[in-house]
Amino acid sequence: MRKRWFDGVVVVASWSLVAVPAVMLLRGTTHQIEQWLVIATIAPLLGLLSQHYAISMRLEKRNRSLTDKLTQLELTEELAGVGRWSIDMSTLEHRWSEEVCRLLGIESSCTPDRKTLSRHLPNGLRQLHLALEAHSEDREPYAIEFEVEHVEHGTRILRARARNEYDMRNEIAQVFMVVRDISDEYSLVETIERERIAAEARAQEATRLANTDPLTGLSNRRMAMQELDRAIFESRTSGQTVSLVVFDIDHFKEVNDKHGHQTGDKVIAAVAGIAKRRARENDVVSRIGGEEFTWLIPAVDATRVAKLSEQLRLAVQMETISAPLPSVTVSIGHATLEPGDTSLLLFSRADEALYKAKRAGRNRVALAA
Repeated sequence: MRKRWFDGVVVVASWSLVAVPAVMLLRGTTHQIEQWLVIATIAPLLGLLSQHYAISMRLEKRNRSLTDKLTQLELTEELAGVGRWSIDMSTLEHRWSEEVCRLLGIESSCTPDRKTLSRHLPNGLRQLHLALEAHSEDREPYAIEFEVEHVEHGTRILRARARNEYDMRNEIAQVFMVVRDISDEYSLVETIERERIAAEARAQEATRLANTDPLTGLSNRRMAMQELDRAIFESRTSGQTVSLVVFDIDHFKEVNDKHGHQTGDKVIAAVAGIAKRRARENDVVSRIGGEEFTWLIPAVDATRVAKLSEQLRLAVQMETISAPLPSVTVSIGHATLEPGDTSLLLFSRADEALYKAKRAGRNRVALAA
């Protein structure tokens, strides 16, 4: 508004300086005309100089503002660790800010010419252009990632927030990106993932140890009862039967007293190995304490369980005779799930059958009543 007012004043003054000499010429005042012509020459020049000064002051003020804003932008980029990167899609010319140079570990004056791009984006340049091609029709900002080679730190990963700018023909004229280094974020994620996997492995190992008998590697008493509960629940659901075999080593106290506890442990481990080899894939053999074991057998009728139990008894008797250990035998009791049985009741019935076999002379198999 002020500029328009000033221009109007200059126009009026210019016309006045022309009109006044014309009037004087008509009246014959030649000397005054010469003076007036000098004034008419100088006055517009002074006006133009004044206007030029005003324009110069406005431009200087605007330049200072732009310089301040550019300085603030560069400072913001440096503090945030982000850089500006643009690509002219018609010439494939790259332009970037100083902060991108810092992200690459190169001098701030380094320009993204072909040599620089080849050195610092040997793989990333192709990744970048493939990503841009995939987003060539995007009208909204999008994110892409590509690799760069840092002078000191080697391969790094940059994430760019990009936007396409289109020309009058609705074709991409330029891609503008704001980039930052996310390599440390990937490293942190990888570290967290490794720690998570390690923690899960430790938890699984702790669970395994908590449910495993350390001497024999079989399930311990707690795990045996959990498996028994699970088998009974599945039996109620599927209608298939489940049986429990309980057995222990005959006269085991005499083995310890005569040969020592170390030998006794070897005997327990040997019997456990024999039982484990006799068990099927879905069976569960457990050591529930001292020289006592259980064998959980699902989906097998009582007659078949009796045969499996007898085979186990014979295997222990025959294999320990030929082993470099004291020969032992086992007494075995077994029970098959009946309506109304709980896990404790089924175990109690099988355990009572075990003592029935012992009372009958040991080294034999007895069926629960």
